[in-house]
Amino acid sequence: MLEIPVATAAPLATTEPAPSESGASPVLGLPLQFLNQLLQKLGATPLESLADLVPALQILALAVLAGIALKLTGATLGAINEIPLVGGLLELVGLVALLNSLARNAFKQQQRAELLDRIRKLRKDLLG
Repeated sequence: MLEIPVATAAPLATTEPAPSESGASPVLGLPLQFLNQLLQKLGATPLESLADLVPALQILALAVLAGIALKLTGATLGAINEIPLVGGLLELVGLVALLNSLARNAFKQQQRAELLDRIRKLRKDLLG
C-alpha cells in the first residue's frame, strides 16, 4: 500500500540565523564583516616593518574615499532630482545625447565596427 507523506507545520515566527563561523554578529553589515575579516588577517600576518602595512592601508583608504564619493554623489543627484523640472530636463538631455551618439556611431556599418572594436578593447583591458 502506498503511503502519502504528510507535511509538518512550520513555525509562524522566523528564527534568528546562527552566528557565522568568523564569530561576527549577524547585526553587522557586509562591509563591517569584510573589514573585521581584513583586520583579523592583518593581525595574524607577521610584519617585518611598517612598510608591509602600506598596501593594505592604501586599499583601505581608497575604499573609504570611494564610499564617501558615492555618498556625496548620491546626495547631490538626489538634491538635483528634487528641483522641479531639472531632473526631467537632465533625463531628456541624456536621451538626446544617447540618440546623437547612436546616430553618429551605430547606424553606419564602418563606424559601428570601429565602435564594437573599441568596446571589445576596453573590455579586454578592464577584465583581462
